[in-house]
Amino acid sequence: MKISYNWLKQFINLDLPLKEICEKLTMSGLEVEHIIKTESIKGGLANLVVGEVLTKEKHPDADKLNLTTVSIGNGTTLPIVCGAPNVAAGQKVVVAPVGTTIHTAADSFEIKKAKIRGQVSEGMICGEDEIGLGSDTTGIMVLDAASQPGTPLTELYDVEIDHQIEIAIIPNRGDAISHLGVARELQALTGNKYKKPAIESIDARGQMRVDVAIGSPAACPRYSGITITGVEVKESPLWLQKRLKSIDLKPINNVVDITNFIQHEIGQPLHAFDYDKITGKKIIARYATEGEKLTTLDEVERELNENHLIISDEKKPVALAGVLGGLHSGVTTDTVNIFIESAYFNPAAVRKTAKSFGLNTDSSYRFERGVDPEMVNFALIRAVNLVLKEAGGEITSEVVDIYPEAIEPLQIEIKLDEFNKFIGHEIPEERAVEILQSLEIKISRNNDGNLFLEVPRYRPDVERPVDVYEEILRVYGFNNIPIPEKVNYQPSVIDNNAPNKVKAKISNYLANIGFNEIMNNSLIASKLYSEEDLVRAVYMLNPLSNDMNVLRMDLVNSALSSAAYNVNRKNADLKFFEFGKVYFKQEKDYIEREMLQLTFTGNRHPEHWSVKAQTATSDELKAVAANILQRLNIPAKHLDKVLTSHHITKKQMKAHSLKQDVITISLDWDACLKLANPGITLKPIPVFPIVRRDLSLVLDKSVTYKEVQKIANQTLQQTLTRTLLFDVYEGKPLADNQKSFAIGFFLYNPKKTMEDTEIENLMSKLIANFEKNLNATIRK
Repeated sequence: MKISYNWLKQFINLDLPLKEICEKLTMSGLEVEHIIKTESIKGGLANLVVGEVLTKEKHPDADKLNLTTVSIGNGTTLPIVCGAPNVAAGQKVVVAPVGTTIHTAADSFEIKKAKIRGQVSEGMICGEDEIGLGSDTTGIMVLDAASQPGTPLTELYDVEIDHQIEIAIIPNRGDAISHLGVARELQALTGNKYKKPAIESIDARGQMRVDVAIGSPAACPRYSGITITGVEVKESPLWLQKRLKSIDLKPINNVVDITNFIQHEIGQPLHAFDYDKITGKKIIARYATEGEKLTTLDEVERELNENHLIISDEKKPVALAGVLGGLHSGVTTDTVNIFIESAYFNPAAVRKTAKSFGLNTDSSYRFERGVDPEMVNFALIRAVNLVLKEAGGEITSEVVDIYPEAIEPLQIEIKLDEFNKFIGHEIPEERAVEILQSLEIKISRNNDGNLFLEVPRYRPDVERPVDVYEEILRVYGFNNIPIPEKVNYQPSVIDNNAPNKVKAKISNYLANIGFNEIMNNSLIASKLYSEEDLVRAVYMLNPLSNDMNVLRMDLVNSALSSAAYNVNRKNADLKFFEFGKVYFKQEKDYIEREMLQLTFTGNRHPEHWSVKAQTATSDELKAVAANILQRLNIPAKHLDKVLTSHHITKKQMKAHSLKQDVITISLDWDACLKLANPGITLKPIPVFPIVRRDLSLVLDKSVTYKEVQKIANQTLQQTLTRTLLFDVYEGKPLADNQKSFAIGFFLYNPKKTMEDTEIENLMSKLIANFEKNLNATIRK
C-alpha cells in the first residue's frame, strides 16, 4: 500500500524525522518497504526559466524549423532551433538551457548544445506536455506577458515535494489500509492525536430515491446510498489529481476520482452508478443465479454463478459487489445523475468472488481484509460534500441506509497480572491503559486490574485476550522488553530414531552421492491429472489461481516442474530428491501420506573431458532406493512394497515443456518408517577366507538379474554371502535375443576353510540350475 507523507500529515501532526516514523511503523507491524521522494511535477521544474523570444526566422535548410534568439535574463541570449508552429517573436516562453534534464511521461533526457541542420542550438523552448504542466501537444507553452526573463519556473508554479511510503500490510490489518488508518496507528506510536477529515451536514431529501434491498444480510450486512442530480462530470481539480498521483493513481474524472480519493483517505471503498442506467430505480445486493452475465469495467464479459456476490438492479447485474463495477452502469462524461454506493460486505464473500475471476482490485483488497461498518455513512457524506463542491448538482434523495442487524463491538476481558506473566515483564497498569486508549480500545470497566474492553469494529482481528496482549506489546515496543540475565533451559532428549533424525540421515546420504534436495508447493494445477485421477483429488475451495486449485496426489509433477525449470536454464544433468506430503480422497476419508521422490535426468556425471558421457538409468535409481532401505535396516524383500516406478508420458513431458527424458521413482516414506529397524545387527568378522567365483551366463533378454539372484540364493543358501553383477553385454557373437551377465558369487563357510572340491560341487550345482531353469549357457 502506498501512502503520501504530505497527505498523511493532514491527519496528524508529525514532529519526528520521516526515517524515525517509518522505523516506528515497521517495529509495530506495518513494515515500510520503500521511501521514494516524489514531486507533484516530475523533475520539479529544475533549471527551467522564463525566456523572451527576441527574433524568429525560418531555418534555411528545413521547412518546419525556426531559428530563434531567446533572452533568459542577465544579458544572456541563446540561439535555439524550434519546431513549434506557434512560436513568435515577443512571446514569453519556458526555456530549458543546456544541462537541464527534461522529464517526459515516457523517459528523461538532458539538453545538450547541438547543431540541427547546420545551425547551433543552445537550449529548448518547451511545450506544457514536455515539462508536466499540461497535456497540450500542439506547440510551445506561452506564458503571461508580464513574466520576467530569467525567472525560475518554480517561482511561477508550486511544486509540491513529497515522499511516497510503501507499506506491506499483513492480512489481518485491514484497519491500516488508508491514510487515516496509518494516522490512527501513529497516534498510538507517537502520542500525537489524529483527526478525521471534516464533513458538513447535508440536506438529504428529494423524490429520486433508489430503493435498496439486501438479498443476503450475511454477505452484505450494511448498504447505504444517495442520489445526486445535475452533476458535471469533467476533469478533476488540480488538488485532487495531485493527491491521486502522489500514490501512483491515474485520474479519470472528478466523480470517480472522489470515490478513489476517499477509499485511500479513510479506507472505505465507494462506487458511483449512473442513476439513469439503474433499471426500476432499485438496487439489490444478492448472490447471482447460474448463467447470469455481467460486463465489467475492464470490458470483460463474465459468466456468474450462485457463489458470486453481485449488485443488481431490477433486471440485471450491474456490479461485482466490492470488487468491480459494471461497464454499462458506470459514470461517464455523459452522466448527469449519479447514485453513490457505500457498503459493508462480508470479507469471505468478496474474496470468493474476486478469486474466482482472478481479480485483485483496490476495493476487493480492502473488503477482503475487513472495513469499518461504522464508516459507511461517514464516507458517503464525505463523498457527497466533495461531489457537490467539485461536480455541482443537488441532493435529490434521502440517505438510504439498510442495516438489518447492527454489528456490535466485541467484548473482551483481560487480567493485567496474567498479561505480565505471559510476556515475562511487568508493564505498569497506567501505561497499559494509556496504550489501550490510544488504540481506541474502550475500557468499559476496570476492577482492580481486570479490564473489560470494547474492541472497535474496525479491528476484527482482535478476538482474544492474547490479541490484546499483542496490541499492547507492539505499541510498548518489543525491543523494550529486557532480555533476562538468566535463561532457564531444559535440554530435550530426542530419540535417534525419531522421524526427523531418520529423514536427516537419508537426506545426508543422498546429498553425499550427488543429489540435490528440492521443495515444491503442495498446491498444483488440476489440468496435470487425468479425469480418472481427479476423482480422488482434494480441491481448494478458494484457489489463488487455476494453477493452484488441487492438492498434489503425487510428487511426480513437482519433480518434472523442477527438472523443466533447471533444464530451461541450461542445467541439464540433475539428481533430485524431495520429501513431501501427498493428498487424496479414499471413499469418504481424506488421506495424507509422506513420500520420498528420487529423480534423474541427463547424464550420470557432469560434462568433463575425463569422464565419458553416460545417461542415467532407472536401474541406478532403484539401486539408490535399495541402499536407502539398507540404511534403514529394512530387508530387501520389502523394496517392491514401498517403491513405485513412474513412466513419464509424452503428455506429461509436454505439460511441463520438457524435451529431455526424466526417470523418477517414489518411496512410501511413511511405510519405510514403519518397517525401519532401529536396532543395529552386528556380524562377526569372517574368520575363514571368502571365496569368489565368476560366471558368464548367456541368457534370453527377457531374463532379469533378480531371477538369477533368486536361483543362486535357493541353490547356495547360507553359503552365498552376496552377488555382484559386474558386466552386461549385448551384441555379436550373441544372437539378437540374447545377452550376457558376468556375475561374481561370494561364498563363505563360517565353520572352516572351503576346499576346492566343495566349491566346485556347489558351482556345478548352480550351473545346472541355471541351465535348467533359465536355459542359460555358460561362456567358457
